[in-house]
Amino acid sequence: MGINDLHDDDDAGKTLGLIRAMGREAEFFAGDISDSAQVGAMFAAFLERFGRIDILVNNPYGGTGEPFLELSEENWDQNLDVGLKGFFLCSQQAARAMVAQGGGGAIVSTSSVHGRRAWKNDTAYGAAKAGVLRLTESMAVDLGEHGIRCNAIMPGYMDTDHVFNEPPPALGILGDRHRDIVPLRRPGTPEDIGRAVVFLCSPAAGCITGASLPVDGGLLAASAAE
Repeated sequence: MGINDLHDDDDAGKTLGLIRAMGREAEFFAGDISDSAQVGAMFAAFLERFGRIDILVNNPYGGTGEPFLELSEENWDQNLDVGLKGFFLCSQQAARAMVAQGGGGAIVSTSSVHGRRAWKNDTAYGAAKAGVLRLTESMAVDLGEHGIRCNAIMPGYMDTDHVFNEPPPALGILGDRHRDIVPLRRPGTPEDIGRAVVFLCSPAAGCITGASLPVDGGLLAASAAE
């Protein structure tokens, strides 16, 4: 298994440790996924180390929310370069390798409920996440003949700091502002995301491609009913 980030920091080390503790081989590959040369070098290094690629999970996070009238070009570029262009570059490299080696594969991309609904201050982030959903559908159509399945997940409110922009009230608890709009009355967890990704990569989802799976506690369903 390979993991990527801009830098080999403490979080990367912890992730490698968790994977290796399960008895799996894992390596870190540094690189800016918005740079095609770095992405190409990263995939070449991965293939040299592991020999083939069967699964790609696109899960970067870039940019912050700003009101539309104050949205900077820098923020727009950061959101789209990392949050959409990076998905395209990594998916293309992975798909080329999968086609060359034969046997199909699975690509899962992390979008967001922001890809389906608009919230205040999410112009750049929402545009990137909506683009991921459309990219996923196009990839599914183009790559299906090669046995490559392409799907996306759409997380809602999660037990992670960057979603709340501050530590959540407590693990497993939504603040008052969010509780009434999430039918399950709890935030999602990294485990919820992991299980959804594992499902979409597994034979259990063997006839599923071009789909976008909400992992949002019912948030999108509730907003559609309003």
